[in-house]
Amino acid sequence: MNRAKVAVIGAGPGGCVAALSLQKLGHDVEVFEKGRFPRYRVGESFLPGTLSILNRLGLQEKIDERNFVKKPSATFLWGQDQAPWTFSFATARTAPWIFDHAIQVKREEFDQLLLDEVRERGVSVHEGTAVAKVDVSAADRVTLTIRDGEGEGGGTRTAEYDFVIDAGGAGSPLARQLGVRRYDEFYKNFAVWNYFKRKDPFEGGLKGTTYSITFEDGWVWVIPLKDDVLSVGIVVDRSKAAEVKELGPDAFYRQTLAKATRAVALLGDAETIDETRIVHDWSYDSEHVSAGRYFLVGDAACFTDPLFSQGVHLATQSAVSAASAIDRITGDPEEAEAVHAWYNRSYRETYEQYHEFLASFYTFASYTEPESEFWLKRRITESDDERLSRKKWFERLVEGGAANSTGSVADFRDRAATMIAIGRHQRNELSSEFSDDELNPARVQWIGALTKQLNRITRLAWTGEEVLLKPYYKVEPHSFRLERKEVLANEDGLDMIKFPLEEVHREIFQLVTKETVGYKSLIKQLNDTGKQEISSQIVIRLMEAGLLTGYDKNDERVVVQDRLRFDGVGVEYEV
Repeated sequence: MNRAKVAVIGAGPGGCVAALSLQKLGHDVEVFEKGRFPRYRVGESFLPGTLSILNRLGLQEKIDERNFVKKPSATFLWGQDQAPWTFSFATARTAPWIFDHAIQVKREEFDQLLLDEVRERGVSVHEGTAVAKVDVSAADRVTLTIRDGEGEGGGTRTAEYDFVIDAGGAGSPLARQLGVRRYDEFYKNFAVWNYFKRKDPFEGGLKGTTYSITFEDGWVWVIPLKDDVLSVGIVVDRSKAAEVKELGPDAFYRQTLAKATRAVALLGDAETIDETRIVHDWSYDSEHVSAGRYFLVGDAACFTDPLFSQGVHLATQSAVSAASAIDRITGDPEEAEAVHAWYNRSYRETYEQYHEFLASFYTFASYTEPESEFWLKRRITESDDERLSRKKWFERLVEGGAANSTGSVADFRDRAATMIAIGRHQRNELSSEFSDDELNPARVQWIGALTKQLNRITRLAWTGEEVLLKPYYKVEPHSFRLERKEVLANEDGLDMIKFPLEEVHREIFQLVTKETVGYKSLIKQLNDTGKQEISSQIVIRLMEAGLLTGYDKNDERVVVQDRLRFDGVGVEYEV
């Protein structure tokens, strides 16, 4: 097997997972970290998908030993006068690496755990070593200019590698050098946060959950950590910067937090125990995230509002994907262009999935909160919103959505309302009496309504003349190798990439172009090929992709509301 020599910039979760994944795949790695560990980082709340990746990298025992707070869900007091609702992580554990919970961590402890593991497995790690420049102009190598030692007095040297992964966070040297970063016009936010000494306020189903709480000027996060510590942050509009400058960070934090009465109620008489910190301009993406011999990972590539705790998951998922891509290119260099196309597309679609999710939830809350500057700026009311002009999900909305969607702004807002309804508590106040089981009736009702709509379909129409199998890639969940697969597509470039399929499935859908096939008949045919567990999901995904349209017995289109997709939870992890 060909071995690549790879430099990884940054030793946070993205950099460490990239290093561990590359080593698992048989490559040589060096990690360069400009700081020294342990070091402080915000971003304490994780998703189950991150645990899944770490489990498959052999870290489960060491994570369990640290006794991090178990996170079963995320709970929202979202919108004025709205009952609490919970986004539960409960799911069937169909494999040992599928998780029904996440964890809340102190990042300095968690990140040190990862870095120690990287070292213990024999990877060369250089702390206090900054990468000053990355030369990616050569077709067959990258050259790093490395500053050994901290401060300007450190000497510099150069070193050559086959590839580089930049996981250097918001201060990524390569992203800055390439000039690919684009700041988000929709999320011009900043965060101010501190820590309180306070025991987790609830037992039962809410124990360990993260809280997101709206108020007039924005929203608040409350995250329970070990040792009876709560991380409490305020997300506000960037226009508040002048007020911060006038009052000072601490006074601004206290005065603004006092307005969020539902968050204050959770804190009781607890006092802050740390310094108040601020981060600005945290929402951005990149024109592209890989090419040639380089890959951007995690915050080096993009970051958006942390409402759903997706930051570390996006970093670790992209780290595995970058390592898998490097492994594939090393073994099959003629596929380099196709592999980069896959990495860029899969990364962008995951990021935009989160972006769409956030925009829908912000729009929903903006109609319940007072018409403050924060909420009015985050409301989508028209289909020509220039702030979202480069977002693919918004383009679909403007163009009328997929075949099964009405494509209206109201429909877009209602996607959040639907998810909130599924997770809504049976009482208007947070309570230790809450149990995940009380959400079951709403789940059953939603699944029943969806099934009823699908069963109404007596005729399915394929978009286009041909049903094609198109090459694509998927990361094999155990080995982390990037494998060639095939997905359904049409002659106009529409495709459905979530589920790889085969010739037998192409033939089933080709029949749809020639004969009258209803939903029930199609599901039976898919079940007969061994796809019983995902047959309905295949059909729904094809409808969302615009490849299938359903009609009832009166030949009227059956609309199945597009779901808000969110990677890192459930059983369908992308990596």
